[in-house]
Amino acid sequence: VSLAAASRKAAELGLSGMEFAVGIPGSIGGAVYMNAGAYDGEMAKVVTGVRVMELDGTISELPAAALDFGYRHTALQGSGKIVTSVTVRLIAGDKQAIADKMADFSNRRITKQPLELPSAGSMFKRPPGYFAGTLIDQTGLKGYTVGGAQVSEKHAGFVVNIGGATAADVLQLICDVQDKVFAAHGVHLEPEVLVLGEE
Repeated sequence: VSLAAASRKAAELGLSGMEFAVGIPGSIGGAVYMNAGAYDGEMAKVVTGVRVMELDGTISELPAAALDFGYRHTALQGSGKIVTSVTVRLIAGDKQAIADKMADFSNRRITKQPLELPSAGSMFKRPPGYFAGTLIDQTGLKGYTVGGAQVSEKHAGFVVNIGGATAADVLQLICDVQDKVFAAHGVHLEPEVLVLGEE
């Protein structure tokens, strides 16, 4: 189930708690795995438990307390466990108020984020005391390009595909941004997305 679809279904049922997720790409299982969040909401606030499958096919249930939720982190990362089912606890709310909140969040995304180009969403975690996009912008990297990958000119926290970007392009751009921001500000940016299948 896509996270956005789950958010919309909750709204349709008059259930509040997942409004923050309306524009976050990916599946609900992936959202739990990463503790996805936005606009002061995150999966840790609504998940009560998950069903997971080990690589050998063993299935088990884990309560939220066992997931060790943190900022874009859970104990699932690196565990080899695959989320197959998610249980959330939401609260009854006013359908119109829920819809209005989701519309506000969607409008903020449309006006501030580069939704017109493919991307994996926000690329870097927020370093303590800073905003990644602001640091990247202050380093003069808006529009910085490697192959088909580019630091968005609309929001420097996003890496967009301006055409034909390869994984190597994106990974090189990430490294370049990390190096340049560290040289300029002494702050190490940590990717928010997980890289799989690349050295």
